[in-house]
This record gives sequence, structure tokens and C-alpha cells, in this order.
Amino acid sequence: MPVIEIQRVPGLPKERVEVPAGTLLSEWLGESNLHAEMRVNVNGRELHDDDEVGFALNDNDRIIIFDQPKSGGLVGTLLNPLEHFNPIKFTQKVMSGLIKQPNASAAAGNSKTSPNNSVKGQTNIARNGEAKPDSFGLIRSFPDLIQESLFEYSNNDKYITEWMNFGLGKYDVSSIRYSESNLSSLAGASYTVFQPGENIGSVNVGFAFDGIDGQEVLGANENDGIVVETATSTSLIEAGFINNQARIKITRQSSFAYFFDLPKPHAVTFTVNVTYNSGSGSVTRDATFSGTLISAIQSDNGSVTAPIYYYTFVIGSLSGADAGIVPANATINLVKFILNDNEGLVSGPYFSAVASSQLWVHMVSQLGPTDGTTDWVTKIWKVDDDNNQIPGTEQSFTYSVDNPYNVTTKTYYNTYKLTPAAGAGRYAVSFYRTNNSNSGNKLTVEAIHSVNIRSNVVYQNDCIVRVTVKGTENATSERERKYNALINRYVISYNATTQAVDYALRPSRKFSDIALFNWLVVGGQAESSIDIYGLYQIQAKLDAKDVRLGYCDYTFDDEDVSLGSRMETICDAAGVSVFWDDGVLSFTLDEKRDRPVTVFNRSNTVQSGYSLSYEMTLPGDYDGVEVQYRDPSTNKQAFVRYRVANNQIVLGQPAKAKKFEMMYTRNAFQADYRAQKECRRLLYSRMSMAITALADGEWVNVGDMVQVPDTYDTNQQAGYIVSRNGNTFETSERINFAGSMFVVITDSLGNSSARYAATPRTDTAFGFIAAIPDMTLNIFDGYDVQSPSRYVIATTEELNATQWIISEKQPNSDGTTALTLAEYSDLIYP
Repeated sequence: MPVIEIQRVPGLPKERVEVPAGTLLSEWLGESNLHAEMRVNVNGRELHDDDEVGFALNDNDRIIIFDQPKSGGLVGTLLNPLEHFNPIKFTQKVMSGLIKQPNASAAAGNSKTSPNNSVKGQTNIARNGEAKPDSFGLIRSFPDLIQESLFEYSNNDKYITEWMNFGLGKYDVSSIRYSESNLSSLAGASYTVFQPGENIGSVNVGFAFDGIDGQEVLGANENDGIVVETATSTSLIEAGFINNQARIKITRQSSFAYFFDLPKPHAVTFTVNVTYNSGSGSVTRDATFSGTLISAIQSDNGSVTAPIYYYTFVIGSLSGADAGIVPANATINLVKFILNDNEGLVSGPYFSAVASSQLWVHMVSQLGPTDGTTDWVTKIWKVDDDNNQIPGTEQSFTYSVDNPYNVTTKTYYNTYKLTPAAGAGRYAVSFYRTNNSNSGNKLTVEAIHSVNIRSNVVYQNDCIVRVTVKGTENATSERERKYNALINRYVISYNATTQAVDYALRPSRKFSDIALFNWLVVGGQAESSIDIYGLYQIQAKLDAKDVRLGYCDYTFDDEDVSLGSRMETICDAAGVSVFWDDGVLSFTLDEKRDRPVTVFNRSNTVQSGYSLSYEMTLPGDYDGVEVQYRDPSTNKQAFVRYRVANNQIVLGQPAKAKKFEMMYTRNAFQADYRAQKECRRLLYSRMSMAITALADGEWVNVGDMVQVPDTYDTNQQAGYIVSRNGNTFETSERINFAGSMFVVITDSLGNSSARYAATPRTDTAFGFIAAIPDMTLNIFDGYDVQSPSRYVIATTEELNATQWIISEKQPNSDGTTALTLAEYSDLIYP
């Protein structure tokens, strides 16, 4: 028997259902208690939008359903038993519920932290863990940092290199600036833009050592004998000399924890009591040695219930006066061990955070006219994860900087690029001056970078920019990164003549090109799933008025924003609404309408759910409109404000504004147009209506203008056509003529005609005479035709009062459709 498995909660066992062979999958889904958001896998293949679900299941079929509730709607609410008469429409409707469609109703403005969308201080930042910028239209972009800043000194000048990412895709890049200044005005500044797929010869990736900020390396004359730390023990367990090393084991005590935790190797001195043979006999005395602490190990006596802990210190490179007197075979007496940290003159060691193949050491020598030399030794060694030295990896580098200008003080900046012989890894670095220092002769460690060099780097999907600027020697404050540029995204387009998508990339600000690119390229949807022709018809209308009305300029930087939300944002910039029409993404422009798309009256509506309301004051008590957009000059938010005064629209600040945030609009003309239109809507759209339509409600969409007479208004007369003979029409309802009357009727598809003058019939009150052109009508016969053509007849003023815009559409489980309507007026539109 066919098996259907249902995964309701990830991680929990699947429900297993056996159904009879021959069961239609579509019928089983319609009867199941499953949510609308789900994924269906049939014999290892996941179903998609264009797949048929009305097939019979065979014995060996295995169906896996991943039930993923979000909105809570059930599949049953999507399935209308009557729709089996239209198998194509039935399949589309079922699949639009089964396959998660992009959300076209989410609110716009869900950006996170991209500086492109900021309205305050815009800087270049690293946005770790967030989506890459995905910019469209013409944007003043502040690119994201993709690695740490890296600098080096050349001829005593500091050059800082930044690698940044404009975002996904290809861009036309122009007007590169630092803050408001052209980059070319900065001394030593240069930049290179790398489009997706271009080869970048080499990239130096640097990671700064932590804890370094201009540490001074003291001269040999500044050794004042001060001991940094000391600890004493009389509980020695084992001690001895071997191969110029001392190994001393003591009972663990807290005073030695400092030395146990020290990064190693570390310069120390220690004192022990020794016995050795001399020319005059056996000698026992305290001896002091200098050396390098290279190891510290903790151990215990093996007891489980009462363990005793020990420290074992290994000190190498023994030196000092006693090292030349005490022979190697001397015995260390287990009575005293004094350990001192006297590495006050050594700067470091400093440890790298990451493994690297090079070390860039940046040193600053401040030299006066006398004693104009800094001499020092840089020592590096490779370390393990515990920062312990890996034997055999130590290297020393000797440097000297001289001041040939013996009559003036001068500062020298140098970068030393070290390539360790031990290969790539984490390294420790320390510094030791070998000559004296004074107030006019100082050596400081400015920074150290771990550097890895990447060769032939290619970013397949990103537009990268490299910026190099000359640093300021005596900066008065820390400079923020404020590099920016105008970028225009390359997108696809559409050839209205051939009605084919043009996949050649070119820069564009048109909302239609941006919407098409997002749907087909970014979203990976099929061309058949979007009304491309209708989209570009709207673009042509906007271009005919003013090309600026069809722009969209915005950066998507949040991966949580759905594809549908993107489409809504892009289209809203142009005053366009997005909706689903039988599995096809469709568009409607908020504009003046010539005629309604259909008529709703008592013939195709039900009584329940009907309401009609009127705002005696401005809707919502708003007295004006505020539109927020992005100023193209300052790149900050700007506002257009209009208020209503004495039923007139005037420029100014309203007391209570209806606010529209449109940061995806980057020109004042577009924002002003939207503000005026929304202000006129407050004036001329004060009525709202709710109706419940029968099957005809399924064929209208949000944004359509429809004709709906008031059920309780006798001046708005409506019904359906019983018959037609030439220009003589018979109607289902009595018509009362008063003054000049006009009529609108619907054809067999539900489409509305224009208005035509109507006169009464002399033989009956159930009809009218009107010179309406020939059109196919639906005449009720009780069998083949059950939804007859409808009419509305009234005066011009009354007909105008029956025009409504659909603002919301909600299918019901019983086959009806709930429609929310707003009053339509030509005066809303310029």
C-alpha cells in the first residue's frame, strides 16, 4: 500500500499513514489536517509549483510531508470541491498553498546595520554574521570592511590599506569620497575596484597583535635593579643542574602561581643553596643565576583522596657571576629556592592571535642630535596553543636606526617584514635594546601584524574595493573610516517588442528592471511565475509621466527579509502593489482608472459581512502627510510634509501627520509626488465598505477598481440582465428613472463596460434601452449559465459613488471572498 509519512516537529518521529492504492494525492491533502506551509516529497523528488498533485498513488509510492506551520492556515481552506471543473486552476491553487511562496506582504524597512541604510553617522564597519549588502538603483554606499586595516611604512610615510565590499553583484562605481571630500584630494590616496569574477593578484591579510599601543623599549641604562615579582620556597622536592639548565621541583604554593602563568620563555634570576668542590675543599653557599624560564609543569603525588600538588620549573641559558664559579656537577640543596622576575627591560613577549607566514613589525625611533642611534634585538619564536615555546624555532634580528641629521631631532618610522624560518604558525615577539636611551632617544613598538598573503584571489559574487591612503603623522584624533561612493547596480531587463527577458547586465534605476532581477536571478523563480509584460506596461506609464517616478534606490542587508518583501519594497517606491493571481506574481499601479473591472451587487454577493462607513472628519484624524525619503546630497533622511487646511492642500507641518517611511526613494520629486497623492487620498477617500462576494470575488485583485452599489440606496439600482434584443434590455429588477441615467453592464467574463446613456422602456419597468456595443452576455438558464451578466444604473453622481478600490482580499473556506473596499475618486490622482 502507498505510505505517507508526516514530519510535524523536527526531531520527533514521523507519523506513518497507509492509504489504499489509487487514492488521489490532491483529495487526501484536502481532507488532511495539515497546514498551508509544507514541503511534499514524492519518491525522493520534491514537488514544485508546476507539478501536478491530482495523480493516483501506486502500491510502492512513498510520500514524505514536512508540515511547517507559520500562518496556521489549513490546506482545506485552499481546496474548493467545485474547482475540479478547472483542473489547471485547481492544480495552481493547491500548489500555491503547498509550496511556500515568497511573502509579498511583509513590511519594508527591515534593514539591520548596513551604513547604506543608516540615517546618522555613516562609517565603514565590519558586519560579521550579517547578510552582505545587496544594493539596487543608485546608492551612496559605505562599503563593509572585510578585514582589518593593514598599514606599513615606506620612506617614513605611513600607508594604510583597507579592503571593503560594496556588496553582491556588479556595480558602476563613481564619485569615490572620504566623507564629503573626493578621495583624489587626499595626499597619496588611491583605489582599485574589482568586479565579481575579476582576479586580484595578491591580498595581504593582516591581524594586529593585541595589547600593543606604542610600548617603549627601555635602554640598558634604565635597569634600576627593581624586581618585578619574587617568590621563595623552602619545600624543595627535587633539584639539580643538567646541560646548563636547572630543574627544580617544589611543593605548590600560591606565591609561585605568577611564574607558573608567565608566558615562556621569560627572563628570570633565581637563588639556590649549592654544594660543590673547589680547590680549597667542599663549599656550601647561596648562588644566584640569571636565565630563561622555559617550562613550568604542575603535577601531584597520585593520591585520590588527599592529593599533594607540585610545581616543576625548568630554567635554561644560565648566566651570571656564579655561573662561572659553580661547576656543572654542583648539588642543589633542598633548603631554599628564590625566583625573581627581572625582565623589566624586555618588551614582550607579545603573542599573535592567528597563525601567519609573515610578521610585520612597526617600530618608531625618536632620535635627538646627540646619541642619535637606537639599537635593539627583535626575538621571535613559534608557540603552541598554550603559548609555550616550540623548541628550535627561536630567531633573533638585530636592527639599528641612525639619525644623520646631527643638528635636529627627527622621528623615524619603519616596518620590518619578517619571514620566520619555522614556517607558518603562531609566534611570540619580544624586544630588547642594546644601547642606552634618554628623553631625546626613544624606541617604541607601534604595532605588530600577523600577515598572510593570498594570491590570485577571486570573489565570484562580490564587488570589492581596495583603498590606500597616506596616514597623518600627528593626528589630533582617531579618524573614522568614512569611505563611500555612488554605485549603480547592473541588472537584467525586458524587451517589450520581442516580449523576451534580456539577461544582459546593465546599470539601471528602474523599479521594473530591479524587480525582475530580484525575482528571476536573486530568487531563482521561473519566468512563468511573474507577469513580466504587465510589470513593464506599468513602467512605460511611469516613464511617460516622468522617469523619476519609476526609480528604486535601496540596499537590502538582512537575510531574514523574504523575496516577497523585497518585491513589495521595490514596487512601493513606484506606487505599485504586488499580489498573487493564481500562482503568478502580478502588479497594479495606484493610478486613475477609466472603468471598473467588474460589478458586485445582490446577484453575486451575500448579505453577511456587509458594512459601509463614512469618516465625518479626515480619516484617522490625520490632517496631513509626512513622507520620509533619502536626500541624494546628504545621504541622510529628508522629509516632505503637506497639511490640509480648509479642504485645500498646502505645504507645511501637519499637527497629526500620516507618516510614510520611504528610504528606498532617493529623489525629492518622487517623494513629493507620493506625499501629494496620499494627502489627496485623505481628502477624497473617506468611505469604506466590506462585502462578501460569491465565486466572482476570486477573480478580482487588490488595487482593482470595482462598481458596488449600496444595497440600501434606492438611487443606485442594480440586478442582472435577463435578455437582450438589440439595444433593448430586460432586467431582473424594476428600474425607476429619475433624470439622466447611465448604465454599466458586465460581459460573460465579468468585465465591465463603459457608461452608456439609458432610457426607460415603454412596455415594462423591468428594463432599459441603451446603445451598448455588441458583447457576449451571460444569460441565466439554470444549467450551463448560473452567473448572469449584471448591471448598475444610476445618475452620473450616483455611479461615481459606486466606485471602489479593493484594499484587502481574503478567501473564505466556503468559497466566498471577503473584500475590503476604499472609496475611489479621480481627484486623488494628478
